[in-house]
Amino acid sequence: MPHFTVTCPHCQALLELDGERQVVVASKPVEKPKSTTTIEDRLRAIGQEKENARAKMEEAMRAEKAGASIREEKFRKLLEATKDEPVTKPIRDIDID
Repeated sequence: MPHFTVTCPHCQALLELDGERQVVVASKPVEKPKSTTTIEDRLRAIGQEKENARAKMEEAMRAEKAGASIREEKFRKLLEATKDEPVTKPIRDIDID
């Protein structure tokens, strides 16, 4: 069997195979295109990422504060509702026997 070339499905490298010996004879990695990003572009992107993170944090803090006030209000309502009920000893599973 002659040599033949296939593309690796994992890394997209070109592999030259020897069909007779069933081994990889040579490989050529895929050339990645060079990025044309400048330092200034990257600094602007980092600044934007910081702003996005800050905005998300502020939104999470507002949601937490709103949730805390809602929980506090529910607790007060339940406390008022049970204020007139007599205090009883809780029944445990062992007391049922």
